[in-house]
Amino acid sequence: MRDENFIDTHRLGSAFIAYQLERLAELIVAQGNDMLDAAGITFPSRAVSTVLFIGEHQPTSTADIARALGQPHQVATQRVDLLIQLGIVERIDDPGDGRRKLLRLTRQGTAQFEVLTARLAKAGLAFEALSDELGCDLSAVIQRAANSLLNAPLLTRMKDD
Repeated sequence: MRDENFIDTHRLGSAFIAYQLERLAELIVAQGNDMLDAAGITFPSRAVSTVLFIGEHQPTSTADIARALGQPHQVATQRVDLLIQLGIVERIDDPGDGRRKLLRLTRQGTAQFEVLTARLAKAGLAFEALSDELGCDLSAVIQRAANSLLNAPLLTRMKDD
């Protein structure tokens, strides 16, 4: 993400908030990947929430992960498959249903989970400091904006249309 671009300085730039948020998200993901790499975490940032959920709710199922994270089952399955390939997660038989498979962290996954939770706590403090710097709780503002747009969509807010 560069400091400024055409949209940032354009007179209609405020209409491109999704684009600006996407650029911010990409910056946070890139810096989050650097944070994970520096800690020796071997799985990508897009799988962090999956590892966190499994670590806190094991054994669990892919369906439980998808439901808890609000993801399509296919996305949860892809993340789980990647984590299995990386040796972070393993499938085990469900003792109550022999046809069903559950997921749990491997020994390596447990070690990574412990490092991850410590890093996430530090990242949370860093984001709190960023919120203080900005003068607002960025996470709360994002949630309020999403809820406001769900309650009154953009088209409704555009009084002319």
